[in-house]
This record gives sequence, C-alpha cells and structure tokens, in this order.
Amino acid sequence: MPSIDSGYYFLTVLVPVRCAWANGEENERAAPIIELRKTLAQMPTAMQTPHSHNSGEISAFSKSTRTHFARFAVIDRLGYNGYEAADPVFETVGLAKPSLARTELSSPYLLFAAEFDAPSGSRNYDLAVYLRELWDVMEEDLLDIFSNCVAFDRDTITTAADFIEYIKKCELETTMPFNFYWAEPPKNLPSLTIKGLAAGGVFTGAVMAMVFYALFAQVGTYVAIIAAVIAFLGGAIGFVAMRFKKYGDRPFPAPPDGDLMSVLKGLHLQNTFGQFVVDNQGSDVADLHKAFGHYLDENQPQKPDPHHPAGEVYR
Repeated sequence: MPSIDSGYYFLTVLVPVRCAWANGEENERAAPIIELRKTLAQMPTAMQTPHSHNSGEISAFSKSTRTHFARFAVIDRLGYNGYEAADPVFETVGLAKPSLARTELSSPYLLFAAEFDAPSGSRNYDLAVYLRELWDVMEEDLLDIFSNCVAFDRDTITTAADFIEYIKKCELETTMPFNFYWAEPPKNLPSLTIKGLAAGGVFTGAVMAMVFYALFAQVGTYVAIIAAVIAFLGGAIGFVAMRFKKYGDRPFPAPPDGDLMSVLKGLHLQNTFGQFVVDNQGSDVADLHKAFGHYLDENQPQKPDPHHPAGEVYR
C-alpha cells in the first residue's frame, strides 16, 4: 500500500510557494520564498549535536508522540546534469541535435516529509490523527511556514480540519518507504501457495478458454482451439499476476515495540542500564540484588514512563 508500511506512515507533501510579494514585517514588501527560508532557518532542530543540546532549544516536532523523522526543504530548481546528447551517427548526418533545453520549475516548492506511527493501518485515519496532533502542538509554526504557500490563508485555515484538508490536497504517494526490517519473519504473515495459484490459474484459464472457444467456433475449429489456448494461458498468467500484485500491495505488519514511545523507552533503558552496570562493578551478590531492585523501581521497564526525551539524540 502506498505511503504506509510496517506500522509507519511515510508522508510526502509538495506545496507550491507563492510568487506574488506580500507585506512582511513592518509592512515592508517581502518575497514569500525569502520569508519561508527565514522561518525555516530560525526553527530549532532536534538536539543532535553537543552544540544544539547546549542551546536549550529543541524542535517543536519533539512534542509529537508519533513523529520519528520530519524534514522541511525548499526546492527552487531541478537537478541539471548537462544537456542530453543525441545519437552521434544521426547527429553527424544532421538528423538529430543534442537537447539544450533545461526544465525549470514554474514556482518554488516546499517539501514536507515525515515518518510517523500508523498503528491502525488506515491511510486516512492515521494521517488525520497525526496532522491533528501536529496542529495542536505547533499550530503557530505551521501557520508561519505554510502561509507562504499557494492557497494557504490564515483567515480561512483556522482549524485542524482545515489543515488536514489542505495537506491531503498536496500529498504525494510514497511508493518507496524506508524503515527497519524484522529481525525474524513475522508470524501468521499471509502468503501464497503453489497449489492455490495453480488451482486458481487453471480455473480462470479454463473459463477464459471456454468463452473464447465459443466466440471463435463459427470461424473454424482450428481457430477456436488456438484462441482457447491463448485465452487459457492469458487467464492463468493474469490470475497469478493479480494475486501477486494484491499480496504485494498489502502493508507489512508492524514490528513489536517499533512505535515511537516504545523506542524512547528502549533508549532510556539502554542508557540507564549501561550506567547501572558501570556503577555496580565489583558489588557482592546482596548489594547487586538490592541495587537492581532499586533500578527496576526507578525505571519501570514495563511502563511507558520514564522514557528518553523525544528529539534528543545527543545526551
């Protein structure tokens, strides 16, 4: 299924940026592309380095309980690898010329890409829940960003429902998702069987063969037989291909403990248990048992809290 796989939603949004100038700060005329770049440049990032950690500022996406990755980018021109060469033989005799044309965008575009938890497996539902959460935790940031884009008006887009509708209009299907893979094959994963494919292929091919034989019977027996054989093969191959496509379009099931809150809990236990091991080197059995009990009481491995702070890579 496009955009959703393994319990995650891979959101790709491409929005055209306004070309007409607008009133900026202190009623000065400002280009939307400049205002957009300024807004994005001033947004805090995640605490991924010692410098960003010491700044004390963190991305507003860290307030979301579903966001794994999020990125904004401005696309104002397409990549250009040089002109497209023509066939040297045809070019020599004057029948072809190299293409010197360069494709340009009619306007800059804002790219918004995000990966977030999609536990229900429903594209419409999970996307709506995620966008509503974003609107709740970073409404002003979203308004500052998207107000520089075409058809986004602060006076008309005032609710989460309006924002969801706007994003859906600009969404592109993501057909090449990226995420981690299962360490072991998932249990009860639907799969195709050779017997099932053979039975379905033979049945479908037989039905197609009978239909085509009846259609071409008046033309001649040999023609009808040839048409029936071709129809049988086409029906059988078509059935197998459709079954493969149907199963291939199914999203992979979500891996255990792959949602954001479980990942944050795992990071917390990883960090704290490593320190626990260091602190208790050389302890006798009684002291180690007591210290481990205290560790369990303090860190609650089976409960969501405490967990690693979202958005803090360097810590």
